[in-house]
Amino acid sequence: MTNTYQDYFDLLGFKESSSIPGGVQNYDTENRYGYIGKYQFGEAALFDLGYYSLDNSDRNLFRNDWVGNWSGKNGITSKQDYLHNGAAQEIIVREWHDTLWGRITFLGLDKYAGQILNGNLITVSGMLAASHLIGTGSQSSDVAGLKGYLLSGAVFSPADGNGTTANEYMAVFQGYQTPFTANHDQSHIIEGGAGRDTLTGFGGDDVLIGKEALDSARYHGNAAEYHLAKRPDESWLIEHTNGGWEGSDALIDIERILFSNTALALDLNGNAGITAKILGAVFGPESISNKVYAGIGLHLLDNGMHFEELMQLAIETALGADATNHAMVVNLLYENVVGFAPSAEEAAYYVELLDHSIYTTASIGVMAADTPLNQANIDLVGLTQTGLEYWPVTA
Repeated sequence: MTNTYQDYFDLLGFKESSSIPGGVQNYDTENRYGYIGKYQFGEAALFDLGYYSLDNSDRNLFRNDWVGNWSGKNGITSKQDYLHNGAAQEIIVREWHDTLWGRITFLGLDKYAGQILNGNLITVSGMLAASHLIGTGSQSSDVAGLKGYLLSGAVFSPADGNGTTANEYMAVFQGYQTPFTANHDQSHIIEGGAGRDTLTGFGGDDVLIGKEALDSARYHGNAAEYHLAKRPDESWLIEHTNGGWEGSDALIDIERILFSNTALALDLNGNAGITAKILGAVFGPESISNKVYAGIGLHLLDNGMHFEELMQLAIETALGADATNHAMVVNLLYENVVGFAPSAEEAAYYVELLDHSIYTTASIGVMAADTPLNQANIDLVGLTQTGLEYWPVTA
């Protein structure tokens, strides 16, 4: 079902004044902060639209005491005219959204359409609604309004006087049709924040900066359509080959790349490296190409599981009921790392370490995984230049 622009305004009226689509329209309402009408306009917005003006006794447009003058635009000459003219309010709210979109594009915030910041999908309609709720922001401040919200990576979620947050409006107004379109053909610098972000460059040659936490870059084609190279400063350059529409992007502080047919984990000094080392030690070097296992390992680590916990789970998966048999554990790890079975003396030595609880099954597995020999077997150095391929786990 398509959510139209009219559906958007129906929902906005309901959220702002409890107006019922197709039912009671609360055009004459005023809240405790002096915001009026179905869409809860204040003095400042109506001033910006040319309906309301200052007088000499009160030049504070944020007091909403309505002691200023009205211009007569669209026949609105007083507060009472406004409250009793629903048709004018419907015109005004659309004029206001034209103004909001102009401000959004002027501040360069339209580039965030389609990004996922801290788990929040940013859409054109969501940005418009959040701007109506908390303001768009300004050139002089990086913390106010929609601008501050987006620059924080949707970690800082400002609220209006009633406690409704930008995150709430971004979610409930997600994906409605509007007459506005973000220009993704230009080159942009798109930054995330302290949360988990999924950034998309779309067209143009972009710089995607994930910053803190686990961040992904998303591309719309198959992996074979792109050329990926690691740069000396640890950033990555990805090019949509053969003149592909997504251009050439620089990736900074990005841990994952999501293609339409597969994914790459780039953090070989982090969870991707742990996953690769566990695969090599427990399932053998050839298991590095097992994208399902790699995806499961990454999913568990990315959601809080520790190295030893994942190692224990991997050994239990490989050996089943024999995971409590110390001799079987030693043989599994030794053969996968060294390439052949241990001698009786070597096996006895490691089994004794387990029997006397000097090592646990998990900790001896971690020791094996961290050996230079295991890292050479899985070509960990090579993986740092290519990434670890995996299938993402979908919850």
